Amino acid sequence: MPTPGRLRMNKRIKEVRNITRDIDGWLLEKEGMLLYRLANRCKGRGVIVEIGSWKGRSTVWIASGSRDGRNIQVYAIDPHTGSEEHVEAMGKIWTFEEFKRNILDAGVEDIVKPIVKTSEEAVKGFKEPVEFIFIDGAHDYDSAKLDTELWMPQTATTSTTR
Repeated sequence: MPTPGRLRMNKRIKEVRNITRDIDGWLLEKEGMLLYRLANRCKGRGVIVEIGSWKGRSTVWIASGSRDGRNIQVYAIDPHTGSEEHVEAMGKIWTFEEFKRNILDAGVEDIVKPIVKTSEEAVKGFKEPVEFIFIDGAHDYDSAKLDTELWMPQTATTSTTR
């Protein structure tokens, strides 16, 4: 028999699923549910950082999980000019206006702090300890490795597992 807390979380996940369904992006529903749960379990030992926000699908999952947990600030880092794949397929793009609209429509604008920079630019002035980081910027190996190397020193040294 599910507990009342589990029932509340399942209801909330259904709500977030409905909100994110129409937000453009490649994030699968199961991945979104995992991001929600991970953000929800954060203890407040640092902030949440998302590298690669595109139009906000993953951001909404993460911010909703955080809001339903300890309400930890989410920093959404993206230059909003698209990845190599996007630029090759669509040419020059700008996604920030759609990102802001999606965050506002989801009701998480107060917990999401967008940083319109590359990961490499953003880390230079970033002073907050990071409890949870989702790296989904450029999708090639070298870029993902660089993001990991740049941001791991920012992560909080304490475990967030239960």
